Amino acid sequence: MGGCVEKFVIPDTIIEESSGGFLAGDTTYLLLNPVWDESYDLVNPVEISIAQDGKVFVADSGQKSIIVFDQNGNKPSGFDGLKDLHYASQLLSPIDVDVDQKMNVFFIDGSQRIFIWNYFWNLSGLSHISSSGTFVHLATGATEDWDASSLQWEERLNDNEWVLADISFSQDQSRIDSILNPHIFYDGQSHMNKEKDTFYLGDSSKLSAITAPATDENYIYATDHYGGFNNYQQRVMRVDFRKSDVIITNDGDTLWAFKGIFGATIKGQGTGGGTVNDPQSIDIDYLGNIYYSQLGDYFSIHKIIPNYSGDYATYTSGFQPTWEIMQNSYFNNPMDVAVDRDLKIYVANTLAQEVLIFNPNGDYFLKAGVDISIVDTTVNMWSIVDTLAIDTTITLNDSVTVDTVFYEAIYDSVAVDTFFKKEEKGLLLKPTAVTVDKRGVIYVCDPNSSSVFRFRLSNTLDEDLQPNE
Repeated sequence: MGGCVEKFVIPDTIIEESSGGFLAGDTTYLLLNPVWDESYDLVNPVEISIAQDGKVFVADSGQKSIIVFDQNGNKPSGFDGLKDLHYASQLLSPIDVDVDQKMNVFFIDGSQRIFIWNYFWNLSGLSHISSSGTFVHLATGATEDWDASSLQWEERLNDNEWVLADISFSQDQSRIDSILNPHIFYDGQSHMNKEKDTFYLGDSSKLSAITAPATDENYIYATDHYGGFNNYQQRVMRVDFRKSDVIITNDGDTLWAFKGIFGATIKGQGTGGGTVNDPQSIDIDYLGNIYYSQLGDYFSIHKIIPNYSGDYATYTSGFQPTWEIMQNSYFNNPMDVAVDRDLKIYVANTLAQEVLIFNPNGDYFLKAGVDISIVDTTVNMWSIVDTLAIDTTITLNDSVTVDTVFYEAIYDSVAVDTFFKKEEKGLLLKPTAVTVDKRGVIYVCDPNSSSVFRFRLSNTLDEDLQPNE
């Protein structure tokens, strides 16, 4: 149990020295019934995420809330803290949401801030929070006492040369409530983040998307698409976890609480594969590969592959320029990208009113949200059946005449029976977000119809998933 959570254990002794394929056949994506719409209290659903336990988190900017469903569309209890989102008496309009393995719910509002709310902490409740402590230097044995509100407290908590040997706790309800309620996890305006984010204007960031790793890592990723006077702050950035407090739950667990601190700019602005230009969404697969969509020039969908083998992490493009997913002819304002457990890639192709699905190698696979019908028709195919020789005389310069022969083709038409696929759009008005659960069910946010649509491959339906008729 925990969130932004690691077990905290006070050591019994202090060490005196530091220790260093896709399904074959004729398939299509069918709409599942029912559609989650205004009757499900949705107003303007703009983003969506699925937790590891299958719960579906919908960022509804119209409701100023994150609305939580189970996979049948029911609303589980325990998530009232995500309704009517506010911070410091200011209402918040969430534009993206993601959930990590610790059940930390991260969301953004389009500013330079990332907010956090933890499900497990709210389920159990908190009884105590750290108020002060004694730190011991591992090499020298020197001790220091710091109050939990001091800057030195957080510095010592995150310094590997020091260990927290003794701790005092408080039952200050205002501090406990501040950590139970949605609160700021990362703020680009903070002095510490401004110092670390030296090449960008962290306080001017306009975060457009966030994603948490599929594994239990202590960092998240965000996209920044600030287009101010410098016009270059287009990037993918990493935000690391930093220890901030020790808490005790009502169940008796002692846990670390964390804040976010600027980690690195993973990729910056450019025009080639794996560079950034007006990013709109981001996702990460179970291998740690990062995907993002963008509205800027050149490539619309990108994949970058981390390499941590050297002294410094490097990030290379995972798509080749010749692959289908790198061809802009497929896309019309792709506002979101998602990847499933089989590494299939899903794109909310917003202005084309569809969801595009690609295989892991970037080859186009199918569409969802589009009614595709097979039309049987007859077309006339023209072919040459004979030629006609025409003997004639032409006059050249100086009145020289020459006999010549022209040949004229004789055509005839043949009626041929043929089939073609006809696409009908309009079910999805303006899809802005897409995600996929472990069963392969696609969830699509369509704010223009105040709805979340679900789709499933026709040859994988089971008794619990019925197509809409």
